[in-house]
Amino acid sequence: MTRNFQLTEAIFLLPLLFLGSFLVAQDCSNPEALCAGEGSPNYSYLDGAPSGVGSDFCFMDAPNAVFYSFETQDTGQFPFIDYQDSTATIQFSVDSCLADTSIGIAVFEAADLCDSDSYSAFDFCTIDTTGGGQIFLTALQPSTTYYIMVTGLNDGMGGPDSECSFNLDVSGPALEYDLGAEGYQSGGDPNNSSSTVQIYEGETVVLTSEGNFGDLEWSGPELNQTTGDEVTADPDGVNITVTYTVNAEIEGCQYLDQVTVFILPPIVASNAFTPNSDGFNDTWFIEGINIWPNAQISVYSRWGNRVFQATNYQNDWGGDDLPAATYYYIVELNPVDFDAEPIAGSVTIMR
Repeated sequence: MTRNFQLTEAIFLLPLLFLGSFLVAQDCSNPEALCAGEGSPNYSYLDGAPSGVGSDFCFMDAPNAVFYSFETQDTGQFPFIDYQDSTATIQFSVDSCLADTSIGIAVFEAADLCDSDSYSAFDFCTIDTTGGGQIFLTALQPSTTYYIMVTGLNDGMGGPDSECSFNLDVSGPALEYDLGAEGYQSGGDPNNSSSTVQIYEGETVVLTSEGNFGDLEWSGPELNQTTGDEVTADPDGVNITVTYTVNAEIEGCQYLDQVTVFILPPIVASNAFTPNSDGFNDTWFIEGINIWPNAQISVYSRWGNRVFQATNYQNDWGGDDLPAATYYYIVELNPVDFDAEPIAGSVTIMR
């Protein structure tokens, strides 16, 4: 989520403080809650208020500050979460400044954000004069509120803070929820579900997600229902890719997960061919087999003897020297690529 701010000269701060209740300050009593992937209103440095932070905390001088908060994964509300990656990233960039200045950023916990004596030792603190960069946070605790304080600093010589505009973005596994969206072919094995699914044209796809996150909303084409931890869809088309998105609201923030579905043409094997070298129907043709280079094809006689076998079949089998008769085939599309039952049928060689 991106934040734009204006740091303006501190000389205007004093008269604004006398506005009292007419001033809606973005300060310690009203931190802006940050959600992964969501934006927020723009703020001016004048939206901040005196921070009350001493010089031994982080900054040499912090007359005004704007405060933000973000929540790490709530393992108390969702005990099934495997909280292993405790990292997050703050992306910070300065767009422009009217004069030389520094911008201070601190990340910390606080029992009372308006009481600097309750601040924990800062998890991160930097004074930026180069235009920004990435701030990497590690060892964040689950079910915890963290605060970000941003302030403009003067040049250390008593001069005013310069007007600056900058952007702030917070993301990372410590505060993002994995909704566990997956899918599989209807009638297939749910244990083989994945975030990418391949189905034949005309088949139904089953879409699942972690139901313990509460109300789930699905979006995408040809859904048979749009709510719940398991829904189905009958997408149209062939040789296309379809994306389904599931959404959950957690602690006022929206989280998304997606399933990608590839719709493939059906495999259709001809039931007869005439290998008489007349240039017409001389080989056994399997429609759609070209997109399955790993497919294994076996042909058997009526007595169960295998008479032909191929991988990466090129529609070039002419029956060899087999006599005219009906034979039986099995096409295995390879379960590594596609969770489908073998395709079986018969083919007649006509001479």
